Amino acid sequence: MQLHDSPLVHVAQLLLILSVIFVAAKIGGEIARRYLHIPPVLGELLAGILISPYAFGGVELFGVGPLIQTHNNLPVAEELFFFGQMAVVLLLFEIGLETNRKQFISNIKPATFVAAGGVLLPFIFGFGTTVLLGFASIESMEAMIPALFVGTIMTATSISITARVLSDLGRLNSREGVTILGGAVIDDVLGIMILAIVVGISQEGSITAMTVTMIVLKALGFWLGLTVIGSFISTKLSKLALWFKAPGSPLVIAIVYGLVAAAIAEVYFGLAMIIGSYTMGLVLSDTHLRHKIEKSIITINKIFVPAFFVIVGMQLDLSSFTGTGDKSMFSLVLFAIVLTVLAIFSKMVGSGLPALLFGFKKKESLRIGLGMVPRGEVALIIGGIAITSGVIGSGIFGVSIVMVIVTTILAPILLNLTYKD
Repeated sequence: MQLHDSPLVHVAQLLLILSVIFVAAKIGGEIARRYLHIPPVLGELLAGILISPYAFGGVELFGVGPLIQTHNNLPVAEELFFFGQMAVVLLLFEIGLETNRKQFISNIKPATFVAAGGVLLPFIFGFGTTVLLGFASIESMEAMIPALFVGTIMTATSISITARVLSDLGRLNSREGVTILGGAVIDDVLGIMILAIVVGISQEGSITAMTVTMIVLKALGFWLGLTVIGSFISTKLSKLALWFKAPGSPLVIAIVYGLVAAAIAEVYFGLAMIIGSYTMGLVLSDTHLRHKIEKSIITINKIFVPAFFVIVGMQLDLSSFTGTGDKSMFSLVLFAIVLTVLAIFSKMVGSGLPALLFGFKKKESLRIGLGMVPRGEVALIIGGIAITSGVIGSGIFGVSIVMVIVTTILAPILLNLTYKD
């Protein structure tokens, strides 16, 4: 066997690439946080764009081939793609663990309407813009799928970014603060549900009332079923994990819970894995196990999650903005501008108006609308799923990334301004 065919050489190459990804994630995140004063996720995303096989990662050095090459239509080796998907599952498991059930329930009514408006209007605007600008059509199911994914990307709200801003302002437990957080949680649940429906539709290849009904029932059935059943057995699951006394064992068992739920969602219900991991995290959110493992899972995700966002960035081919297929650079730039403006407007109106109707003052309603604007992590997850499954091209993916970056930067700035009286 020749040296370059050796499995160990392949493993060594993967370790080298993974090392580059880790370093890029930390440098990008640190520059974003320390010098640019923007969320680290944006620095990680930019780092991924720079080291992608379409940029510096594709440059030959010292007579050796490019460090990072495309593999089977993926911008990274399949093993690293698996690493990225593992990170997504763990991230949503952590978000589920961090969800405060009592806070969620106490503000469920206004938060539900805030979330519903913040999902419906952005989805309509995202879908409509994609069709009207010629990036999708309603002539067939296959032609409609890109618009469905753009609409789904538009629905997302970043819990972490908004929570950080409210915490820095000391407004996390204010009336509008609690409503924003509750709305963001429900928004992400609805967004994940819509993602499951859209993924299911894209896999079926056609759409009928029965198809949509079955996907909705499966999504609702799995999520509600696991949530309800989990609420009865969560204490037992917690005790089982805590029965293991060896260092780190409860953490391992908890992660197994999340992985099994993710696998069941994907394999047996045809749903996105993140639904399973998020729901299992939610089930365990008010148990002793959560308090035992929370710091550890956050530490693990400090390794996995930044690498995931670098891998997402690596999937963006900047040359796509010079024109892809029959789409010119002008049409792509126009699409990015229009989509970004509508992304901000649709959340402000879609979430702000219901808040106004529930008795919030105008400024409070404006804050709630702005608090729902940043797309952040969940939108990137949806975009990553869409491009890796081949249902959107690099052009639409690039436009979506621009929208995510701009809304994530602008929303905290605008929200800060509303508190400066």
